[in-house]
Amino acid sequence: MEYSVKIYSRIGELMQGFLPDASTFLVSGLPSRIFFSEAVLDPRGVPNVVPKGKTCQGALPPKARKALALFLQEFAPVITPGLSIRLTSNIPAGKGLSSSSADILSVLHVVNDYLQTHARPEDMYRIAAAIEPTDPCLSEDIVLFRQRLGVVDRYLSLPPMSVLYFDTDPSREIETMYVRRQFSNGVGTFFGWLLKRFLGATEAGDYVRLFDCVSYSAEYNQREIAIPRFGEWLGLAKETESGLMVAHSGTIAGLLTRPERAADLRSRLEAAVETPVYFEEYRHS
Repeated sequence: MEYSVKIYSRIGELMQGFLPDASTFLVSGLPSRIFFSEAVLDPRGVPNVVPKGKTCQGALPPKARKALALFLQEFAPVITPGLSIRLTSNIPAGKGLSSSSADILSVLHVVNDYLQTHARPEDMYRIAAAIEPTDPCLSEDIVLFRQRLGVVDRYLSLPPMSVLYFDTDPSREIETMYVRRQFSNGVGTFFGWLLKRFLGATEAGDYVRLFDCVSYSAEYNQREIAIPRFGEWLGLAKETESGLMVAHSGTIAGLLTRPERAADLRSRLEAAVETPVYFEEYRHS
């Protein structure tokens, strides 16, 4: 019997920054049902991933190999000499769709299922974060997340919404590990205020304030990773009472809107961009 785990990506982030204590945080992007990584483990297959001390050799991407080595050291120090794992993904790299996180977490999850180590989601997040800042892809919940620690601070309930997103710069890829943001007291104060406002908006189901906060975070991120035509997308968001979201370590941008307004907004975006416009919906379960 083969073991299979499919992990879906996150669509950028709704917010990302520093808090006044200089710690980093993000509010996870909406979950995708289009982009995913899938790991398949075949107990009878020819081993193609072999643990070697603090790393693994074999067919997996480097980050997934390193994460798997950490996982095995902690949860299965005595295992078979090798594992047969196939990893496939349709997530474009360097775009801010959590491609590395989905790869790592799908591999850890499928090995956890096979070896029955009983590692918890928080264990897998922690290991993933030891490789690079990670995304909370193991569930479809919207969460306040410490991406450098792999810790879920809080689960959030958002009102129903649609997201229309696209690649603003198809020729560019962003490597998350090389993105360095600078903390200052002013930055911490700004994001502390913005997060408090965002959390209040989620509790009230206030679309206007919620979308406004998301756009603020996207606008601030222009200082770190500028995307083409940002002013145009921000203007469209304001005109249509939408929220402009971005991948804070990528080239994806999108508009969040009330579900009943999505069709008209989709037509406008498709007329304005040359790359595909993806449409997805969110409803809190």
